[in-house]
Amino acid sequence: MRRALRPWLMVFVVALSFGGVAWADEAPATGKVHRIKIRAMAFDPPLLTVGVGDTVTWINEDFVPHTATAAQGTRPAFDSGTLAPKASWSLVVTTPGELAYLCTLHPTMKAVVRVR
Repeated sequence: MRRALRPWLMVFVVALSFGGVAWADEAPATGKVHRIKIRAMAFDPPLLTVGVGDTVTWINEDFVPHTATAAQGTRPAFDSGTLAPKASWSLVVTTPGELAYLCTLHPTMKAVVRVR
């Protein structure tokens, strides 16, 4: 059994040496990184303009959990899941348009990422 695991270890090491492993919700970033802070029950900034290929990172600096979830009808759909205090989540934007989003735990918290 131990010998059977060695080829998988070698594949993993080779994958890391060629730039890492891309996880299901991640793509390699080719542009700038933008940060949206979640604090005082709001997204800051409430409107952010980014370019295609940029990465948007939401950082929960509040004392309660939040989400960054695409508003109904927004394409592509996205959902950070619940972000505990001090947690963060990133999205690489690949399509121009407006990404309206909200916190599903606090639906009055709304904002927009404009992708050009």
